[in-house]
Amino acid sequence: MRGWILGLAAALTLAAPAWAQSPTYHFIHSDDPVLDANAYLLTLIAADPAALKVMRENPAIGLIGDRLAQTRAELLKTCRAGPTCPVDQLMLPDRDVAAAVTALEPLAQPGGPLNRLVREQMRPSGRFQKYADLDDGHMFSSAFAETARGVNRLFRVYADGDKPRYPAIDSISYPPNDPHLRQIERESVEASTDPTPTTTPLTPWFRVAFDLLTANQRDEAARYEPLEAGENAKAFARAKALNWKAKPYTAIVVPGAGTEEGETHVSPVGAFRDRLAVQRWREGKAPFLLVSGGHAHPNKTAFAEAIEMKHDLMAHYGVPADAIVIDPYARHTTTNLRNAVRLLFRMGAPMDRPVLITTSQDQSFSIELPSFATRNKAELGYEPMTGYRRLTPFDVSGVPNLTSLHADPSDPLDP
Repeated sequence: MRGWILGLAAALTLAAPAWAQSPTYHFIHSDDPVLDANAYLLTLIAADPAALKVMRENPAIGLIGDRLAQTRAELLKTCRAGPTCPVDQLMLPDRDVAAAVTALEPLAQPGGPLNRLVREQMRPSGRFQKYADLDDGHMFSSAFAETARGVNRLFRVYADGDKPRYPAIDSISYPPNDPHLRQIERESVEASTDPTPTTTPLTPWFRVAFDLLTANQRDEAARYEPLEAGENAKAFARAKALNWKAKPYTAIVVPGAGTEEGETHVSPVGAFRDRLAVQRWREGKAPFLLVSGGHAHPNKTAFAEAIEMKHDLMAHYGVPADAIVIDPYARHTTTNLRNAVRLLFRMGAPMDRPVLITTSQDQSFSIELPSFATRNKAELGYEPMTGYRRLTPFDVSGVPNLTSLHADPSDPLDP
């Protein structure tokens, strides 16, 4: 009996990579890194011959494509004839999204043409972690519906001027009827059916949506990719041979702070947080300083908080590059913590060990408040870390939550 149990355990262990996220997963890349960051499912479909075949030949998808083609033809007449180009007409209505979900879900179940994509790409990527407990079909359909909502939202915010999640730093760059924007939109609609090896009936819908981000100069989601081969290359290389149990914490997470009028590069608050964190690092609390903060404040600033804090750590304190990990995307405390979890997971850090969060007192104490948990659940749907422990007025520890790996298409500047 004992031998049978051990054999079953071994079989389950071997099967695990097909079902679980993997730190060694190699991401697929297209010609559009912003699309890859925001709508990874679309990238996966374009790279999978079986999935492309389904999207091109499935009758339900074909009907949606026919309606989309008709809408595009009528839209082009409007765009060419006058000063308006209402590209939001290309959004997929709820009925079409529901029809696609109904048609594709069974094809992603075991034995279906989409199942390999789910098992070999979606699950180990971690990008769909909220749906990890669902069966293969429901994981695919849930991810497709979420992706569709995110793509449609790009039209609402970056064509129509609807308020994004964070209006002060995420909003449209032009008035909705700006002539320059409308010209770009018209040209995008014109080119949206240019044939490529990955074209499907749905291509005009999402191609125009992501052109809107380009038109608004909103490439923040992928501006520094690939991080593992760029700014974080030395730290990731060092992590491969690291004994993660040698230090009390896997990293010292240092949230950034945006510059105010008259300030450049690292903000005074960011510099103060660097100084506190270096002291902890020199005391041997963790092998890495993980600085987190993107192009957040003021709107469209040229300075990424994490990049500037890394320069500060190296220039003023002599911290080597292989001891610094940057997250140049986060714009709020919620995503400071979420993105730190993602980076540590990709580095191979044990997810059951705590991180140390070192920051200003006001931010540090806010992390423990019930209001912060409420905000996380409202904006992310979960808490990126749990088990917080107060250590000093500037330091609190937390344990990573793997749900943080899930990409959020509703937040296109930092999904």
